[in-house]
Amino acid sequence: MRILYIDIDSLRPDHLGCYGYDRPTSPNVDQVAAEGARFTHVYVSDAPCLPSRASLFSARFGVQNGVVSHNGPGQWMRYAGEGHFHDPRAPMWMRFLQQEGWNTVSFSGFAQRHIAWWFTAGFTEFYGNKLPGGLESADDVNDLVEPWLQEHASDDDWFLHVNYWDVHHPYRAPDEYWDRVQSGGDGPDFPDDETIKEHNRTHYGPRTARDWGPDELQNPRFRKMMEQMRKRFPRMRTDIPDREALMQFIDGADAGMAYVDDCIGRLLEILREQGVDGETAIIISSDHGESIGEQGMYFEHGNASEGTLHIPLIIRWPGVTDTPTVSDGLQYHLDLPPTVLDLLGYEVPEDWSGASFAPALRGDAWEGRDHVVCGTGICTFQRCVRTPDHLFIRTLHSGNYNLDPASLFHMGDDPNQTNNLIDSEPHIAAHHDHLLADWWHENCSGPDSVRDPFQSMMDIGPDIYCSPELYLGYLEDEGHHHQAADLRRRRGIEIET
Repeated sequence: MRILYIDIDSLRPDHLGCYGYDRPTSPNVDQVAAEGARFTHVYVSDAPCLPSRASLFSARFGVQNGVVSHNGPGQWMRYAGEGHFHDPRAPMWMRFLQQEGWNTVSFSGFAQRHIAWWFTAGFTEFYGNKLPGGLESADDVNDLVEPWLQEHASDDDWFLHVNYWDVHHPYRAPDEYWDRVQSGGDGPDFPDDETIKEHNRTHYGPRTARDWGPDELQNPRFRKMMEQMRKRFPRMRTDIPDREALMQFIDGADAGMAYVDDCIGRLLEILREQGVDGETAIIISSDHGESIGEQGMYFEHGNASEGTLHIPLIIRWPGVTDTPTVSDGLQYHLDLPPTVLDLLGYEVPEDWSGASFAPALRGDAWEGRDHVVCGTGICTFQRCVRTPDHLFIRTLHSGNYNLDPASLFHMGDDPNQTNNLIDSEPHIAAHHDHLLADWWHENCSGPDSVRDPFQSMMDIGPDIYCSPELYLGYLEDEGHHHQAADLRRRRGIEIET
């Protein structure tokens, strides 16, 4: 058996053809989906990049493993074990496979990019240190992966993790891919020009339409990096005043996906050339999506919106998904490790947070979860409850944004989350709030409880990329005095006299 896991950073499912997108971003991914299983309601328990991969590869919620943010105490893994002894009740996903004799291999700069050295635990071959851990292109990744695959494709029992970053801003795909996606469909309908202009007036915060990314909004250690990126990638903008500007961002993200898709196609071709295509499981997913107008945030993954937390999941598993299927049940991304172990015939570790959805792949009865609880820990601290019909969001810390303390959206009627029902549907809101409270008490109270890492982060705030003082100065300099006053009130910052 062989498993190829393709991990595409910042990918929304609704920008793939197999999920209904009208632009030519993903013909190779679409073909895999046509031959396997496609899941429509998969959510990361913790976002963005660092918390998401921590939850997936530890197979535990962020509240359990400790990783809910990109900085401060919320960035450190509570590794299950002590001293020389790994806890067998909650092993890292790759370490479990490694101990079962699998050759586990990763081509990803993630560990360097996010100071996540625990990520290497369980990888027999780790090529991440040959990548810069930042702006490596899909070709840079493939230059390492393709020779490995040509040499080892026919070996038995390997798990290969391949990580692409090109859908993450700054958008830097070669020009031919921009031309390709621009010649396709019109892209998403939301947000329209009127909505964008309204967001420019009413929403504030870094990565909002008006204040998307001026260099002066970057904390000092990030400012030089952003200035260098702007020189290298002149297509980068710092604002989104209208629909035309929005489409420049859309084109960049879509071009990045089209570029990645071509590189995926080359890996699939090697499997065919080596005669193992029919003996290799293909899994394609992401670590998180992007908000594109939801809660006023654009092309960033710093809130608990549907755009940030909802991800694609496509699985083609020989002998299991021979009849193509589409599954609509709610599930966590971290349900993937127990599913893989289930399909391989292993017993799932008792302290993993996920549950196997292998029945859905086998074509058996499977309804998914009745709800999932998710969170995000950069720009804001938020947790949400997603049920089949609703999304409820609780803001724990609003950061530098004018966010509501609680929000409720009917996802069938309002998929873009524009109409907050918190006041008009109090009973539905209360039910979802109780689900969130029950989840918290299950993890954070009682004799086996853990400390919620967000509690340790409250004094620090979600300010790794832009401090409130920096943003307040910017708002005052730009003449947005009423918004500066609102932010001072929210952050408890007095006016200096």
